[in-house]
Amino acid sequence: MAQKANETLKSFSAKLEELSKKAKSASEDVKAAWDLKDDAVQETITTVKGNVAAAEENLRLKEEENRGKLSSALLKARMTVDAKMQETIDRHDKKQLERYITNRVYHVMDCYDSATLMIAEAELSTLEAMAAVQEYVDRFGQEPEVDAEAEEAAE
Repeated sequence: MAQKANETLKSFSAKLEELSKKAKSASEDVKAAWDLKDDAVQETITTVKGNVAAAEENLRLKEEENRGKLSSALLKARMTVDAKMQETIDRHDKKQLERYITNRVYHVMDCYDSATLMIAEAELSTLEAMAAVQEYVDRFGQEPEVDAEAEEAAE
């Protein structure tokens, strides 16, 4: 059975809140890392790499469910970056390590910009959908229903 549009939008709103909490947690982890020393930093990196691997697996599963080109492009870019990162890590000379650090800084900025854009687009889409629901209610006197795919995505 189709889900009402407002219920679907509330579900997407909850997902946006969850994404915000994850972003805050990542920020807190990075701040805490400044206080750690050598072994603890390496341990934190190992833990974060495990979290990244789990997130990549989740992304891969979502990518199979969603046929979108964006998911494919993001996964391909991430795999390319990871391969290049590993090649750079394997080299220990100062100049190459400096380049690696610079590239990682740019990658952080790119990730931040991408996340900011996605959050803004999610917010805009939610607000536009809310306005469309209100227009629908005003014009037709009832709340619209959404299709099964949108209902599943909201869950």
